[in-house]
Amino acid sequence: MFVRNCLGMGLGLVVLSAVAVAAEGKAEKPKLPEGMQGFSGMLRGTVVAVTENGRGFRIEVEKIVKLWKGNKAEDPEAAVGKTLEINPRWTKGEQGRWHPVERHVKFIKSLKVDEKIDIEAINNEGQRLHILELSEEQRRGE
Repeated sequence: MFVRNCLGMGLGLVVLSAVAVAAEGKAEKPKLPEGMQGFSGMLRGTVVAVTENGRGFRIEVEKIVKLWKGNKAEDPEAAVGKTLEINPRWTKGEQGRWHPVERHVKFIKSLKVDEKIDIEAINNEGQRLHILELSEEQRRGE
């Protein structure tokens, strides 16, 4: 209704442009490829995006390096060539509140776009991957 009323005043284009920009800024999160549910292993790939707050990054997967004993993914290779989002693992704090593992947040903030990495990841809920464990070098920040 507001847009229709503004069209007569020449404001419709501005309102519609603002809506388009807002929609464009909300990039759709990549979903796990079919067959990746239950994944537990190490991925190798190139970082393509990093959040400023350290709450996640996206990696273009080049290879499945290893699968861990607990892996339940039916087709882990479905990730190769895909862009996946990986978030820090969350843990319950002293007061019962959930928060991201600080070491993982620090690691994510240190990542650079186009950096090649190996990362241990797990899918134990929903359509997302979490960092399972950082290597010694990743923990030290090398």
